[in-house]
Amino acid sequence: MADRLTQLQICLDQLVEQFCATLNYVDKNHDFVPAQDEEKMADAQATVADPKEFQSTMNELSTDIILKTRQILALITSLPGAGVSPRDQISRIQELQNELVSIEQTKVEKIRQKDELLEWCNGLISDFSKDLIDSRRGL
Repeated sequence: MADRLTQLQICLDQLVEQFCATLNYVDKNHDFVPAQDEEKMADAQATVADPKEFQSTMNELSTDIILKTRQILALITSLPGAGVSPRDQISRIQELQNELVSIEQTKVEKIRQKDELLEWCNGLISDFSKDLIDSRRGL
């Protein structure tokens, strides 16, 4: 699963797409409502949705936008810096840096031990190979 910031970016992208889809639907399916003292305009090529269907679809689209907005707010709330003072965040970063330095030192020590063991094993193999060759030669 993606980290929270990636999830947040995906949700924001989806919200923008929902806004665009909603505006597109309204643009293509709305009825022409006249302004004050004007005649109702008509366009023979326009597809005007049935008022009940239009309202139902608008309710569904707006509900989707509200749900996506709530999902975004929940993700924002779950971010690690939300509700934490800058001083606490800096303190936590320093703790993590110290922990990282300690782990790095342990890693370097383990690599050194590995190298020593590898040298020791190489020495054993070399000695064993030399002794095996010497024994086959009859020395």
